Amino acid sequence: MLILVTASSEPFVFLGRTVRLDFAGRIFLWPAIGTAAVLAFFGPLTFERAGNTPALALANSQGAFFFLSLAPLIVAIALDSFPIAAFFWAIGLMLLMLVAQPRRESRAGGAAQFLLLTIIATASLLLSNGYLDLYPLTPENLELVRAAFLLLVWGLGLLLAVVPLHIWLGPLSDEMPLLGMAFLVSVGQPVGLWLLFQLMSRMLWLTEKSPLLNTLLLAGIVTVPVGAVLALAEQRRGRFLAYLSLVSLGHALIGFGLGTKVGLAGAMLVVLNRALGVALIAGGMSFVYHHVERRWQLIGATAILAGGFALAGIALAPGVAARWGIYHELAATHPILLALLFASSAVVLLAVVRMVKPIFSSAEEMIESTGEIKVVPYLATAVIAVLLVIVLIAGLFPQWLANPLIETLGQADYLR
Repeated sequence: MLILVTASSEPFVFLGRTVRLDFAGRIFLWPAIGTAAVLAFFGPLTFERAGNTPALALANSQGAFFFLSLAPLIVAIALDSFPIAAFFWAIGLMLLMLVAQPRRESRAGGAAQFLLLTIIATASLLLSNGYLDLYPLTPENLELVRAAFLLLVWGLGLLLAVVPLHIWLGPLSDEMPLLGMAFLVSVGQPVGLWLLFQLMSRMLWLTEKSPLLNTLLLAGIVTVPVGAVLALAEQRRGRFLAYLSLVSLGHALIGFGLGTKVGLAGAMLVVLNRALGVALIAGGMSFVYHHVERRWQLIGATAILAGGFALAGIALAPGVAARWGIYHELAATHPILLALLFASSAVVLLAVVRMVKPIFSSAEEMIESTGEIKVVPYLATAVIAVLLVIVLIAGLFPQWLANPLIETLGQADYLR
């Protein structure tokens, strides 16, 4: 965090490539680093420790793996080269698989499948870049644009888990720790959206000569209800969190697909709201499933409920302002789709309430005290309180975030 604050905004050349940490990149990096830090604080809650000292739990939690994965993701955001940035993005996602715990000996599990898909998707992105570089040399050859578009959509669709390419989410979430899955969907995947925005900003003809914006819009419209329905039907906590995050991903894709300044600002706010909501739910589940005392169970249930409200777009969360802008833009062109999106938000809320209702209902029967060391749970409780304050401030004053986003990112030529 200190390096990010003190780093210069002037670009510099490293191994022949320009590295730039401008204000736009910082806007994206602050939530990424903050979310990684929050999940690292939650890590000791789930640690199966050999001793009962808080220092041992803190030293052996999952946080080190999150920051190991975050390092190449930061490089991907700062580089001005799409193929190299895509390569570092893939490296960051692969490093995150170090926290996975394979459960099958006779067949490949979710982590192995994800690694294979990451290689395939990265190859598609690199091939797409080759066509993108060739097209300006022969602008009359539209086949290059079509090939680049198909490969780009395929590669990003796989890594972002856009419906129907979301099939790897379930098997991977069965092998990934809950916090590792939270890091993937709240920090790792949004890097792909940033790379896509950078690419569309540099190549105006990509959105003019290919159906990229319409494809993003369609993908978002399909992803939102599918994620909501899958979350409602899911009992396993890893899959529940993964499917719930699809709803926010769908809204972000819709914002990108609208091709307007308001839509882009809404998409970025949705990405931030997704990170906050996922972090709250992951922290809450860490309390609920690893600490049986009543106070921690209720704190965990409250965090899950607050995170679910954020992902559902309920009032006092930044997702409300983000979706309002997106819905306002969408109403002008596709008003009938608003009913589907509102219904999906209602399903998300129902899924979250179904998850936490048994906890509140059985509060009187819970264990009062187990005599465990309380340093780590109290620390995690403070982190949850900070997250709730951030959600409330961002929800009550969304213009503090939206205005800088529009001023900084709204200069892209493809935006209307």
